[in-house]
Amino acid sequence: MYNTICYQLACRTAADHCRKKGKHITKLAMKYSLMNNEISTVLVGMNSPEQVEENVAAAVELSTSGIDEELLHEVEAILEPVKNLTWPSGIQQA
Repeated sequence: MYNTICYQLACRTAADHCRKKGKHITKLAMKYSLMNNEISTVLVGMNSPEQVEENVAAAVELSTSGIDEELLHEVEAILEPVKNLTWPSGIQQA
């Protein structure tokens, strides 16, 4: 069952974990999305030139040095409890 607080806590924990390791979860997420063959299109919202530069840098870094597999696995483990959870939509029938 969908629980906003569970998602927020898991995401905050994952972001804090990355920060403690001197990494940015946004960069890890961008790299993961770009390298994952199951994701055919990556749409990214950016609201500043700095974010554009950060995202381009993440893509270039992925092509030159790859992704931090250890950190990725650690973040995946943190997010595992909320993976594939959904929220109710449509008309609920008894």
